[in-house]
Amino acid sequence: MNYHSRKVLVTAGSNRLGFAIAKRLAKDGAEVAICARNQSTLDKAVAELRNIERCAGAHGIVADLARRSDVDMLFGRTLELLGNIDCLAVNSGHMPYGTIENVVDEDWDHSYETLLIRAVRLSRAAARMMKASGPGGDIVFVSSAGVHEATGHLLVSNVMRAGIAVLAKHLADTLSGSGVRVNVVAPGYFDTGRVHKRIEALILDEGLNREAAIERVANANPLGRIGTAEELAELVGFIVGDRARYLNGTTIVIDGGSSRFVM
Repeated sequence: MNYHSRKVLVTAGSNRLGFAIAKRLAKDGAEVAICARNQSTLDKAVAELRNIERCAGAHGIVADLARRSDVDMLFGRTLELLGNIDCLAVNSGHMPYGTIENVVDEDWDHSYETLLIRAVRLSRAAARMMKASGPGGDIVFVSSAGVHEATGHLLVSNVMRAGIAVLAKHLADTLSGSGVRVNVVAPGYFDTGRVHKRIEALILDEGLNREAAIERVANANPLGRIGTAEELAELVGFIVGDRARYLNGTTIVIDGGSSRFVM
């Protein structure tokens, strides 16, 4: 797809998966705004995006999206910088590890605010803008392959991300006729903070050395490795492109085959 003149907002876009998505779209000519909580990390990411030859522009906005006021500020500032938004990639961090026995109420409350309700606020605001500016647009949630199956140590993540999949389906239905498409990308183990946390947990809980812990994570995948951020970004680039215009209201798993569900 020719992304020239597309106006893209990527949340948590200063590193890892979010930054890879921003780079992928910038390389095809989009003007990109990214947000993050850390100013220095954000500045470094924006500078790299601006050095991409076809990038139509790059902007950084400091925001803590766990706060409702920062969501409103983010969209207001993005409109000032871009003029409108026709593509939103909702990226977020990892959730606490644990099972029903050891996840405390504070973890549930924090995860609800930082993952599920954040996705609601962001997509609601973006949908209103896309409908008003029209025609069309794309909303993509970066979720987790755990949306399809319950994994013991990822209970909180599984529950919240299942809610995001329902939200995406609802949005796809309610935005019908506007040309706005809504989809979910569900990655398995990628080179992210969540994977690093899992490796540290294996070292601590099972006494594995680092090499053995990394091998344990990688061997859960038939490909024998974890995914790269660039591989995920390529999928997002396809989803929001012209070749995927009939793709809507769906969740696509990208995990190298590690999930055990078949449908």
